[in-house]
Amino acid sequence: MGQMEADQKKINPWSVYPGAFIGWMVDGFDLSMMFLLIPILAPQFFPKGSAIAIIGVWSIYTITLVCRPLGGILFGILGDKIGRRKAIFAAVAGLGISVFLTGFLPNYHSIGVWAPISLTFLRVLTGIFAGGEYSNSAVIIVESAEKNKRGRWGGAIQAGYAVGFLLAAVLFLFLHYAIPKESFANYGWRWMFWSSIVLTVIALLVVKYRMIESIKWEKAKEEGKTKKMPLTEILKNGETLKEVLTGILFMVGMSWIYGLTLGFFPTVLALGKQFVFPQTLYVVIIALTAAVIGYLFSGFVSDFIGRRRTVITFSLIAMIVSLFSTQIISKTNDFTYCAIFASILGFFSAGLYGVTPTYLSERFSTHIRSTAVGISFNFGFIFGNWGTAILLVFTKISSSNFPNMWSAFIIFGEALVMLSALLSKETKDVELR
Repeated sequence: MGQMEADQKKINPWSVYPGAFIGWMVDGFDLSMMFLLIPILAPQFFPKGSAIAIIGVWSIYTITLVCRPLGGILFGILGDKIGRRKAIFAAVAGLGISVFLTGFLPNYHSIGVWAPISLTFLRVLTGIFAGGEYSNSAVIIVESAEKNKRGRWGGAIQAGYAVGFLLAAVLFLFLHYAIPKESFANYGWRWMFWSSIVLTVIALLVVKYRMIESIKWEKAKEEGKTKKMPLTEILKNGETLKEVLTGILFMVGMSWIYGLTLGFFPTVLALGKQFVFPQTLYVVIIALTAAVIGYLFSGFVSDFIGRRRTVITFSLIAMIVSLFSTQIISKTNDFTYCAIFASILGFFSAGLYGVTPTYLSERFSTHIRSTAVGISFNFGFIFGNWGTAILLVFTKISSSNFPNMWSAFIIFGEALVMLSALLSKETKDVELR
């Protein structure tokens, strides 16, 4: 391959974008369906009427995310050693199979305590494979984009998760109309898990036949750098370890915020009882659409004002917005108001995720990038995604102090995100090495 052709492929993100996007979309679809199904799964996998049912399912979901770091390390190392493309293929395949099998699990009435244990086991596998997928999808798109456009391409890939969530919400809505309410609660929810195999097969075909390997990684391989152990290098290099830790801090905040906004809306609206289905789901779909726009916008803006300034600006606005939006979402009976303020909160809080691929990837060298991003992105979930479960321990959605507590928890997450940015260097103009 001539140098000119190599350079052209290097600055052509379309060579990798479809595969990276749909892989991340599978991740979003598979993990986000749990947000929608929590009120339905609670009586399926715990005793009916149990006070811990909702918290129990939320905790199982959180365990899924806590297991992401293992996948981030395992598939990050694979991505650095054998290539981003092969690692993405393996992670997406494992993710799709583990979610598909979840649809066959017996409920609590059939096998008792083994029901939540079996669900936990499959969600652990789901978390491992999901963690591995992002470790390489985010990296390959950043490595393939021009320096002055990395932010917008990062936002475009990050939007895949919200699109996956949106697809899950639309399927959830369709199944509710297609299957009687009582039947959906008993067995119809299983189709949500079974349907994931279709998206998984499409993703695997796209990755296999439409995605090329990262030119940056191929160059590192030619130079013999991929023979080194990336995890050992990260732990031995103080500066690199610092970058990983500030990346983890960022993701603790972002996962905390996401779980309390887009991930929490379905539960708040379902249990708050201001609206009935399908109005509750319409609010979620509208807010998700706003978040997709937020992903694209934050990534685009970061190409001009930098990653740090974008993070700080979005976080400050989200703090202010949360003060009144949580009050309105929790209390209003007006569908339009609820949808508007859920969308505004989703745009500025979850929308900041659009900066994540570049914010994390630009910190590291090519031969350790997948491993370092995998650790940074996924280790944040160990702490960050307990936010919702902790909130529900301290207050109930029906309590008068819930909106204030909800807002305080969101502000805490935004403060962590801002602290990460303040401790980090600007990377917008760095040359990937």
